Amino acid sequence: MTLRWKKQIVNTYALAAMIAVPVLAFVVFGMVTGLLPKFWKQMYPGESAAGDNLYVFAHLRYTVCIVDEMEWFFADIQSLLPILASISVVPFIQMRDCFLPYARPRLNNRKYIEQKMIVQAVILSGMIIFMGYLLTMLWSRLMFVEAYRDGCTFDVFVSQWGWQLGAEDHPYLYILALGILRCFLLPALMALLTIAVSYLTNKIYIYLLVPTVYFAVSINFFGQDAWQLSLFSPQNLIWPMSVAVSENGYSVHGIWGVTMASLLVAIPSVLMIWYGMRKRRA
Repeated sequence: MTLRWKKQIVNTYALAAMIAVPVLAFVVFGMVTGLLPKFWKQMYPGESAAGDNLYVFAHLRYTVCIVDEMEWFFADIQSLLPILASISVVPFIQMRDCFLPYARPRLNNRKYIEQKMIVQAVILSGMIIFMGYLLTMLWSRLMFVEAYRDGCTFDVFVSQWGWQLGAEDHPYLYILALGILRCFLLPALMALLTIAVSYLTNKIYIYLLVPTVYFAVSINFFGQDAWQLSLFSPQNLIWPMSVAVSENGYSVHGIWGVTMASLLVAIPSVLMIWYGMRKRRA
């Protein structure tokens, strides 16, 4: 059993998902700034992404701040986070289907153990993506000189939530708080949804793609500005905006937007898992 858990934590899927986060952030930054695909040619005359400006790399290094880039990195790759979370729970699904059926005769409380494994897999998935986020923070710290510049951040926790967690006073705590929201809570929810769908079908391409399709569709059609019920918008998991709809006569703290967006995924997922476990025991 201990060996099985080691394989669930240290495996190709988990490492690939973790490493993909900083790699994607690096690629996005390179494509947006023009450093890619000519990034490695910056030292040669006439081949700079900025034309004849051979100091473009140094210019970006000193003018772009860490907080600004960390805010936008994960807003740009938001639709890729669900698939990374889904990939990170594949080892659990494999262990559940290949190991548990043979171990059940020796387990006293099989239902409780399986539920415990699901919770551990979901938390582990969030931790894997968050570790990738921390690697991206480290890369950003080495890449950029300044942590904060005036007018380069939305400062959503101060401006929208009223928390004393300003990017100017606490730049690293600010992007850590954003990271917990985007790269721990969101992947954990998408991992839970992946596991839930896997109880209904054993086709890997279905339960890997359902969270990505759900998130992409919900962001496009149920964004904070796309419909009136912004309190229930899944986009709250990316941009923690406040919910204050004056024409509807209510004003609610933004933390409830995160709560409602989480429940939209958690409640159906738990119901699907309950139904799937009951069907398997029948």
